[in-house]
Amino acid sequence: MFSDGPAWGHCPLCADLWRWWLAQQPDDPVLRLAVLTALALGLATLLVMLQVLALAELAAYRERRRQRFDAAWRPCLALRSLSEERGALPPLKRQQRLWFLLLWNRTQRQLRGEPRNRLNALLRELQLERPVLRLLRSRSVRKRLIALACLRHLGDPAHWRAVLPLLQARNPVLSLSAAQTLVAMHPSRAMQVLIPLALRRTDWALPRVSALCQQAGAAAVTGPLLATLLETPEASRPRLVALLVHAEPRHTAPWARQRLEQDSPAEEREIALACLAELADPRDHSRLLRALAASDANVRLAALQALRRQARHSDAAALQTCLCDSNWWVRQAAADALVQLPGMSAGTLAGTLDQLADRYGRDALRRALAERRA
Repeated sequence: MFSDGPAWGHCPLCADLWRWWLAQQPDDPVLRLAVLTALALGLATLLVMLQVLALAELAAYRERRRQRFDAAWRPCLALRSLSEERGALPPLKRQQRLWFLLLWNRTQRQLRGEPRNRLNALLRELQLERPVLRLLRSRSVRKRLIALACLRHLGDPAHWRAVLPLLQARNPVLSLSAAQTLVAMHPSRAMQVLIPLALRRTDWALPRVSALCQQAGAAAVTGPLLATLLETPEASRPRLVALLVHAEPRHTAPWARQRLEQDSPAEEREIALACLAELADPRDHSRLLRALAASDANVRLAALQALRRQARHSDAAALQTCLCDSNWWVRQAAADALVQLPGMSAGTLAGTLDQLADRYGRDALRRALAERRA
């Protein structure tokens, strides 16, 4: 199986070692193979250990460099955010740009108003706008997210066309980050694109879409949302209906009143009541009272919350009826509304408590009275 050895040249020591190695090998070929396999595994384990040690040392070295970089730049960013005076800046190498952008983004998240504008000016002074735009075309999702965060803080509509294609990214985190950046650039223009897209992007979680609407503001959301709602088939409407709470109540009120007058799904009536609650129009008082008799507990709860903003002393009987509701949340909301009715005295509430037959309703009213006295 083994030859007399490789061509060792004229090295007697190597030749002697080779002959000794051959002499130690077992005669059985299977055993020889097992020995060689064990040696190979041992060598591979040693190489892996050396690689792990080398990578750990390299990571520690990079972390020390990163800490020195942050220690040099963090005071500069803080001073620049407080004053427009241009002092000396530490050197910024090409390979350190990503570190700078991460530190810049972290600082920007803590600022508002003029300090943020000063840091935006610093980014342009360092001529980093074009490198940020190049990061948008990177294959690394992390680098593209860093670039989107930078452009979000800049809020410059000039970068609209560079960000818009990322809305179609398969990665929902990346596409939602692009949506946030577009909203920061131009809220009303962004909502015209994002609200129809939210119907197709079912991988966008509804709370994240609601956060986009809240970021854009009611003035930017109302028009595109109502227009899209009218053009959308009824089967796809629930996703849009949930966003109506972020629109202007005076514009959503006609839709809300229509939903309450018709035999609409419970989810739509619940949102309609939330819209009317924001408006607090006395003309809707009778609609809210009728909604207290709905079969769905969530609708009854939404009606109570809306009625609470415009409740009258004459509504006491309806609220007392709700104290006997089968739903715990409805009973608690009815008790809170009852104790806050205009002209409702402590003696009247005590009499209501004594006359109430439902034990769970009494518990809810006792809790509301205790909180009123606290």
